[in-house]
Amino acid sequence: MKFADIILIHIKFFLSLIVFGLLFIIMDAGSFLINLFLPDTPFRRCLGRKWLAIMSGAGVRYLIKSKLFTCDFDEIEKIKKEKDLIIISNHPSRMDGMILASLLPNAIAVTKSSIWKRYAMGMTLRTAGYLEIKPLNKLFPEIQRSFDESAQLLLFPEGTRSKPGEKTGTFQGGFAIIAQRTGKPVQPVIIESASPYLSQGWPFYKLPPVPMVFKARLGPRLEAPERGPGNVTSLVRTAERIFTS
Repeated sequence: MKFADIILIHIKFFLSLIVFGLLFIIMDAGSFLINLFLPDTPFRRCLGRKWLAIMSGAGVRYLIKSKLFTCDFDEIEKIKKEKDLIIISNHPSRMDGMILASLLPNAIAVTKSSIWKRYAMGMTLRTAGYLEIKPLNKLFPEIQRSFDESAQLLLFPEGTRSKPGEKTGTFQGGFAIIAQRTGKPVQPVIIESASPYLSQGWPFYKLPPVPMVFKARLGPRLEAPERGPGNVTSLVRTAERIFTS
C-alpha cells in the first residue's frame, strides 16, 4: 500500500470518530426531547427505537461510504417485521449493537446495568424500552410487556464480547428459560467478522485493519422448549452448536 493511501485511511478513520461523536450527541439530544415531551408509553418506546435505528443506520452508511466497512446483512431483512420472536446473537464487537439496532428497529435488547444507567447513551436505550439486566423473576414482567407491545427481544447469550477468530463462548441459559415460559421461538443471528475493532481490549481510537468486514446471517429457527427436565439445557446446547458449527 502506498504511503499516501495509508495517510488517507488514517484521516478517514479519525474523521469517522468525530462523525460518530456528533451522531451520539444528536441521538441523545433527540432522546432527551422525546422524553421531555412524551409520557412513558408504548408509543414513546416505539418512537425511541425508530430514532435509535435511524441514527445507527446513518453511522453504518457513513462507514460504508467511507470504505472503512463492508457488510452483508440481507438475510436479516427477513425477520425485520416479525413479532413474538426471541433473537439471540453472538457478540464479537461493540459494533454488533449498532449494526443490529439499525437492522432491527423493533428489537428490545437486555443490556448491562453499567450501560443502561449511563446518562449518555443510556438515556437513548431507556427511551427505546431497552431492559436492564436483572434476575429473571424481576425481568419477566418487562419482557412480557415488550411482547405485548409487539416488539422483538434481543439477547446476547454469551453475556460478554467474544474475541475475533475464536469460538463462541459458553451460552448462559436465560434465553432458553424465557423461551420456555413465554412460548416464543428463538431465532439465531450469526455475526461473522475477523475485525478486532471494539472487541475485548481494543480501544475505539485504535485503527483496525480496513475495511472492516461484517456478515450477519440467520441460523435455523428453534421452537420454544416444552416444560420438563432437561429441555432448557437441550435448547442451550443446540444453540451453541449452531453458532460454533
